[in-house]
Amino acid sequence: MSQRILGRTGFRVSEIGIGTEHLKRAKRNKIAEIVQEALANGVNYFDLVWSFPTLLQGLADGMEGQRNRAHVAVHLGSGHVDGRYVRTRKPDACERYFSEALRNLDTDYADIANIHYVKDMEAWKDVKERGVIDLAVQLKQSGRSRAVGISTHDTKVLRLAAETGVIDVATYQVSMANHMLPGRNETLKVCAESGIGIVAMKPFARGKLLQHGKKVKIPKYQAGGISADLKIPTGLTPIKCLSYILSQPWVCTTIPGVSSLDELRSILAYPSASREEKDYSRQLKKLFEEPVRA
Repeated sequence: MSQRILGRTGFRVSEIGIGTEHLKRAKRNKIAEIVQEALANGVNYFDLVWSFPTLLQGLADGMEGQRNRAHVAVHLGSGHVDGRYVRTRKPDACERYFSEALRNLDTDYADIANIHYVKDMEAWKDVKERGVIDLAVQLKQSGRSRAVGISTHDTKVLRLAAETGVIDVATYQVSMANHMLPGRNETLKVCAESGIGIVAMKPFARGKLLQHGKKVKIPKYQAGGISADLKIPTGLTPIKCLSYILSQPWVCTTIPGVSSLDELRSILAYPSASREEKDYSRQLKKLFEEPVRA
């Protein structure tokens, strides 16, 4: 698996990482199997949107003896109560869930303290004014994380993140679904020039881009700032979707979500895919033959 430098962090990350959104209810041993196979095939970036103990313990099992090979992004503000996900913007609660996550991961640091779900300008104002950004910086300064990250659905937030000078990594939707979004590329370029590493999430727009022949409605949170009605062309495969994303010069890694070993293996086919299998040009053209209705 090829690697790229993750912005100013200097981390060498696999061009394809793993998102764990669909593993939140998986059994611990199954999670460990997926992580072990991913690491064995050169995948070394894991995004932990959830903080559920079983998920993190499964990841720890899979990384056993290999922690130094993995780059783990722990979401700051993602918690759980009675087995159910909760989101918090209270710095003390954020730090408590973060510390618990490190214990369940059997580690004393996260590679990235990723400020969770800053979906729009209102959320940005919230994490800034309530001190969550300051907390992320403190975690980095103390060595409990090695970098500060932010996860967002909004290019305006990306711009502001670049201006702070303290955000090292930004997780944002980059996919064919927002290919026509005005200002997307300019914003990603600004981030890259500011030293921010770009992690592309939702590479398949949560599966919508793989529904061949169907007309689909893709909401903003799946496409990153644009809601669109699109007709999905035949032949648009996971390999072509990944190829499109990794051809964008600002992207360092992309994090498709997997829920099984079979899904992981379909992703791991990317490095050995032929040029023809990776060629997305025909599908991209057909995707936007009809005007995007936003």
